[in-house]
Amino acid sequence: MTGLSVGFVTWHTPKDVLASFLDSLAEAVETLVRRTPVPVSIYGICNDAPQDIQAVEALIQRYAQGADEITWHFIQGHGNIGYGAAQNLAIRRTEAEFHLMCNPDLTMAPDVLLEAVHFLEASSGAVLAAPQGFDAEGRYARLAKRSPTLLALALRALSVEPSNGLLGRRVATYVYDEALPAEAPAPIELASGCFMVARTAALKAIDGFDEGYFLYFEDFDLCRRLARHGSIYELPTAKITHYGGHTARRGLARTLRFVHSGYRYFSRHGWRLL
Repeated sequence: MTGLSVGFVTWHTPKDVLASFLDSLAEAVETLVRRTPVPVSIYGICNDAPQDIQAVEALIQRYAQGADEITWHFIQGHGNIGYGAAQNLAIRRTEAEFHLMCNPDLTMAPDVLLEAVHFLEASSGAVLAAPQGFDAEGRYARLAKRSPTLLALALRALSVEPSNGLLGRRVATYVYDEALPAEAPAPIELASGCFMVARTAALKAIDGFDEGYFLYFEDFDLCRRLARHGSIYELPTAKITHYGGHTARRGLARTLRFVHSGYRYFSRHGWRLL
């Protein structure tokens, strides 16, 4: 293994949330380095406004004094260019074999990076490893998805839960209700952009994220293109707690972005109504 890199993007991230994330990231990286002494490069990508950058950088710098194998980088000054475009700033810089793309609105188990990296090392046909995610109450969060249909997205927006009912079955299929969580690595179609560990060579081969997505669907699009290079798995031994992801709780501006990105996604990958 020639190392791991990490890219996380901040934008109006509450300082206590960012601090909790950084605590868990630092512990997970140190666990990996203790077990597998490899270089780790961490890129904090700040999409915040200039008046907020100094506070974010100061918080990140607290964690920059660690093991010699771990280096921290702070990327700022580009403004709010969107999640995918921001992640690409790190993807283009890294020379590590594996790369983690994540949000700071989560905490990770200490061994999550170790488990993801070891799985990819042992599974030549795998291109991306995703964790089992849980919400703040400890409930399985169903981060993995099948390719969406317009109906499934509409039902999710209306907060329809997976069930045996006519509409609930559509949602259940979309969120792998019958198959996940699994006790062994499980192949999935789409992983959540909140936490994805991928082979860097494959990320570079597809030129990273499509920067035409400012927000929403950029992770689905990435997975669809990465799938040409290998399989995507959810790992039961890799766990995170995700505090964000409430897509139904969005105002008009975010709703318009969701519609715009959805149109781009379905236009590229095919329109599916049901």
